[in-house]
Amino acid sequence: MKEIKYLLGQKIKKLRISRGYSQQQLAELINIDQRNLSNIECGNTFPAKSLLAISEALHVSLPELFDFNYLTKNTDDMKNNIIKSLDNLSPENIKIIYRLIQSMQ
Repeated sequence: MKEIKYLLGQKIKKLRISRGYSQQQLAELINIDQRNLSNIECGNTFPAKSLLAISEALHVSLPELFDFNYLTKNTDDMKNNIIKSLDNLSPENIKIIYRLIQSMQ
C-alpha cells in the first residue's frame, strides 16, 4: 500500500503541474487543506475521500489516475516506446518532437 500511495501522489503532482495548478489552487478546487494535498503528493496519506474530486479537477478518469506505467519503465523501454510511437505521428509532429529534443541537449 505504501508504494501505491507514493505512486499515486507522484501521479497527482505530475498532473497538477502539467495543468498549471499550484498546490494551493488544486487544494481549493477539491476543498481540502494545502497541507493535506502535500501529504497526498508525498505519499504519506491516501486520498480516499478526495479521489473523485481530484480526478475531476485534473480532468482525468480514475483508471488514468492509477496508471503508473510511465513511472515504472526503465530507460531502454522508454526509448523503444518512443521509437515505435514515431511511426504513428504526422511529419509535423515529428518536427515538433525533433525541435523539443534539440532544445534539451
